[in-house]
Amino acid sequence: MQLKKLFVRCGRQLIVVLLLGITLNGMAQVDTLTDAEKQDSILKATASQKFNQELKRSNHPGLSDSTSLLTLINLSGIKKTPFISVQQYLKGNAAGLYVNEESGEPGAEQFMYIRGLNMPIFNKQDLIAQQPAVFVNGVPLVQANALTYNIQRYDFNSIGSGTNFLSTIDVNNIEKIEVLKTPSDLAVLGPIASNGAIWITTKNAQSGFRKINVDTYFGILKRPSVYSINSQYENEFRDRYYQKYATLDQIQNKPLYVANTLDPNFYGPSNWTDVYYKAKPVHYLGVGLLGGMDRANFMFNISKTKDQNFDATSLNRYNIVFGINMLPAKWLTVSGNVNATRMDRDRNRSLRDRFAETRFVPDLANPLAPNVAAYNNFLRKYTGSVDNNINNSFFGSFSARAKFDKLELNTRLAADYEESLRDVFYGKALMDNNNFGSVYTGFNQRFTVMNNIKYTLPVNNNTQEIRLEAGQQYISDFIKYDYLVAYNTPNDFIKIKEIFLNTDFTPDLYMNRNDIFGYPFTDKAKANLSSLYGRIGYSFKKLLDLDFVGRYDGYSNFSEYARWLFTPVASARFNVHELLKNEVVSTLVLKGSWGQFGNLLADNRFKIGPQYRVDLGYSDEPTLGSYAGLAGISQPYSFGWVNEYYNWPYSVRMNIGTEIGLYENRILLGLDYYNNKNKNLIVPTSMPAENGFSHKYVQGMTVQNSGLNFTMNAEVVKHQKDFGWNLFGNFSWNKNKLLQLPYGLSSLVYGNKKIEVGKPVDAYWVYENKGIINSESEIPKGKLNLNGTYDPLTFSGLISFSPGDALWADHNNDGTIDENDKVLKGNALPVYTGGLGSNLVYKRFTLDVLFYMAFGHKLLNRQTSGKLDFVNNENSRDISYIKEVTFWQKTFDYNDYPMYNPWSSTIPYRVDQDLFLENAGYLKLRSLTLGYDCSQLPYISKAKFNKALLYVTASNLFTLSSFSGGDPEQVDYMGYYNGRSLPIPKSFIIGLKLDF
Repeated sequence: MQLKKLFVRCGRQLIVVLLLGITLNGMAQVDTLTDAEKQDSILKATASQKFNQELKRSNHPGLSDSTSLLTLINLSGIKKTPFISVQQYLKGNAAGLYVNEESGEPGAEQFMYIRGLNMPIFNKQDLIAQQPAVFVNGVPLVQANALTYNIQRYDFNSIGSGTNFLSTIDVNNIEKIEVLKTPSDLAVLGPIASNGAIWITTKNAQSGFRKINVDTYFGILKRPSVYSINSQYENEFRDRYYQKYATLDQIQNKPLYVANTLDPNFYGPSNWTDVYYKAKPVHYLGVGLLGGMDRANFMFNISKTKDQNFDATSLNRYNIVFGINMLPAKWLTVSGNVNATRMDRDRNRSLRDRFAETRFVPDLANPLAPNVAAYNNFLRKYTGSVDNNINNSFFGSFSARAKFDKLELNTRLAADYEESLRDVFYGKALMDNNNFGSVYTGFNQRFTVMNNIKYTLPVNNNTQEIRLEAGQQYISDFIKYDYLVAYNTPNDFIKIKEIFLNTDFTPDLYMNRNDIFGYPFTDKAKANLSSLYGRIGYSFKKLLDLDFVGRYDGYSNFSEYARWLFTPVASARFNVHELLKNEVVSTLVLKGSWGQFGNLLADNRFKIGPQYRVDLGYSDEPTLGSYAGLAGISQPYSFGWVNEYYNWPYSVRMNIGTEIGLYENRILLGLDYYNNKNKNLIVPTSMPAENGFSHKYVQGMTVQNSGLNFTMNAEVVKHQKDFGWNLFGNFSWNKNKLLQLPYGLSSLVYGNKKIEVGKPVDAYWVYENKGIINSESEIPKGKLNLNGTYDPLTFSGLISFSPGDALWADHNNDGTIDENDKVLKGNALPVYTGGLGSNLVYKRFTLDVLFYMAFGHKLLNRQTSGKLDFVNNENSRDISYIKEVTFWQKTFDYNDYPMYNPWSSTIPYRVDQDLFLENAGYLKLRSLTLGYDCSQLPYISKAKFNKALLYVTASNLFTLSSFSGGDPEQVDYMGYYNGRSLPIPKSFIIGLKLDF
């Protein structure tokens, strides 16, 4: 609340300054300066210009083969959209980068992949471990952590607010973003950027003038087109199966909500969409001020963002940014900046998400009704509930640069603090006469120290140059959370009650008071990375550049036996254009780089060795509870065996490419081929059953990613007077392959996923569907008997196939269908990704367009599988079968699927078969913006605006795809389409950008 008040007070003061600025601009200026004062003004203006040029110096970390123009993201159109996260700014805008946005819920998690998968994804921890590093002004931000997943049975959402921390950065405060992926780009950054890096440079202050900017927009979401259904449709759909396959007993046990045709809640109007998809407005207001003199300048920005989606979800973001630069001496530049953000999030009312957090699945005999009156009655049960989700973020850095002719010294200190808070209470109406409360407090903090020294030595009359650099980096991370869940408070009004912890060593040591059952969890992790590096570079005229970097990194999450690692990087750049001197070809470069990079382990359990953990809970909830009511620990049998002698996993990366510039670089093309191998990776492998452990963690896995990245930036029509047209785009091709497993294994199974040497690590493990068994005579032969006869084909060696069953391929010809017959097909991540954008200027009109595409991948349609498999998911307490209110919509045509017997024990509509494996490719129009600069219009021109851009933007206008369900982009990290996520909405906004 105090932060909100601060925003209001600051906002009022800035509006006063803004109005005062308009008045001053409109005043006539009287020249009363003396000659000496004029000369002094000229000198100060010259000094201010030099100061500004010094501040604009690139801090790009790349070596000689890097061209920042080809790594820059075009933000001109993005800054006129309602996108709020870094992932959304980047989607479709960078070669080699794929963004997975499973849900359109404001503030929800989003994930990025740079140049493919570095390792198989078995769980959410693996996904988080391969996210790229994000740098702001040269300093790495804290990264998402997977610590809380150790106490979660389900990983749909992380415990806590679950808010995407990369939503804290306001795009209007960003000057430029670059995606770094080659060995030369990442060499100086080291192991923290082994998965690639997002390099963000914020707006900087400028000396010599004062500038005020105002950015605002207001818009609304478009309600999606939904074919809503009721129980009549569901009854007609199921009736085909009942008539063909059901017994009398099965017919008599038809679910009540389908059987009772007189129930108006289920057979009446299906108008739940009127409430669920109620349109919500979005808005943004930001005010910035910058200015300064020849020796110091500053930048200040304050903004408030409101992002919303359906199901009453929203995100409120309050952001303050302040930066200052000083020039105490001609050779010394000192800078500092602070970014403070608060985010308040209203989360969805998904049953699955709520049950996953409460670890409590009530009676689900009747799902939510599709009638709006019944649905409103359900929503009223949330009255008195609490679901507060708050994120507080603070990032600050201080830097100093000393420049003495050819010698340069740099130092930088930074601190990043991310806090997540959640307070939850669900009353008895939502919990089958129980109730639930939880409190979560967690933080993730990082302290960074970076120093380097650079020296440039000209040789042979400046025709050659030797570059020397040495640097030191120290990064310290600390993660901690406290989490308490409790059940059975006295009533819905007393939400928090004391938990009794007896200090005497008696059997009731951890008993709860007044029948409240409370379970506290706490955990923390610390990690330190210390690095030293040296660099030597050589340039011959403008023709050849060579660089070599060697670094020595020590990381505390490895055991003392293998804590340090030396890694080299080399790069070369050959400027062919210097030899050709062609008028058409203005740039022609051949480049290449190679390097090794250590991979960090976010989890410190790999340095501890054999360990104990709390693993004595209920069979349905192993992380909640104890043994016979007492706290207890055990060997981590279900978690897996860990030893203490793990070495650094590392990657070997190679990149070769070319850059071509035509017509004074009006057309700039870049093409890169890469081959990355991630080696010595840790993977869970099986153990003998008598050990009790489900698996053990072993090193020795190698994964390869290879592909092409193409980037294009073309000034098709040079902007002169009335017309200009810029076209930009990117295209990427990537294939991953498993090269090696520990112990010489050829394949490995973990959970419901299998990986095999020579195959993609994101392939689906499925049965091959061959149709339907229509009669007894169509049942294939099974196992060969000693007397020469054949048994019928069986499923898992126990279940006989019958007419109406699905027919699956028996690949090993052993007469039974089991997991040994499943095959690896398709891949979850797209093979081809790309984007195409356009900036068109005509007189004072602007038109921005951005397309995004992904092809060459598959998805498993769990939503359709679940609806067809209605017999097995009815009355099930399996959380994956829970029916949301969104169940009541038509999402597929049931005539497109074989009509199997849903009562069969073979489960013919199981999801792990290629019957539900569909193409997931798509082409999207992400944004379309039409703007007009009103600064020269009568009355407005009197205010002396440098820019007064009025614009309208439509986002997510259409998706072209062959997928039979909804949006193929909204798959989970395993490649399953569940149909549970809030849609990525179409939105329409009108905005205004003022500069004066």
